[in-house]
Amino acid sequence: MPKLSIIIPTLNEEECLFGLLQSIAAQDWKDFEVIISDAGSTDATRKIAESFGAKVVTGPKLGPGYGRNRGAEVAQGELLLFLDADVRLPTKDFLRKAVEEFQKRNLGAAGFYIRAWDGHLGHRLLFRLGNLLFWATQRLDPHVPGWAILVRRELHERVGGFDEAPAFREDHDYISRIRRHGKIGFLRTGPILASARRFAKEGTLRTLGIYLYTELARPFGRVPYERFRYNFGRGHRDHRQK
Repeated sequence: MPKLSIIIPTLNEEECLFGLLQSIAAQDWKDFEVIISDAGSTDATRKIAESFGAKVVTGPKLGPGYGRNRGAEVAQGELLLFLDADVRLPTKDFLRKAVEEFQKRNLGAAGFYIRAWDGHLGHRLLFRLGNLLFWATQRLDPHVPGWAILVRRELHERVGGFDEAPAFREDHDYISRIRRHGKIGFLRTGPILASARRFAKEGTLRTLGIYLYTELARPFGRVPYERFRYNFGRGHRDHRQK
């Protein structure tokens, strides 16, 4: 199987990063590297990354798109897996099975269905509804969330990577450009574990409102973070026993 580069953009993620790196370290397939693309964290993010043997690159606070691109520039793998710091890999064979399925289906890029590892019942139900959206739109207008994207390096480079402006929906813009050159799909491997911390921090109704607004505005261009006073980088209590 091809070598994999796992790229994680971070900014003050000490409360989440440990859990993700722990789940990566537990994998039964080891032909991968981990790259932390940090935007100048002032907490223990970098120390945690280095304790797991991850490669750390540092850049300015310009959003996850910029961080993903900087990580990809130093990556050695044929495949790139972009992960947000607050996700978890659900099983020890997750990476092996994901890469095997990706190769077997000859995909250019892929997303993952999700399940919440925190939050209350309402948040968990919202994640299930999100999965229905991902399934329903994947053929005509794939909605692949940025918290977990697997892509061929050659396609990432062909489209020039992510839009680096600090704006919403950079993941959907990225996938729409990838789609012109390769097949997009959702992997049956998983689901990946994701955090509901945005709902908890920003408020459920407000977060849903932002999602709806940016979805409707997507055909008319990017929506900057400043419009909603959204900041890249936010902490969340990391229950390490999970």
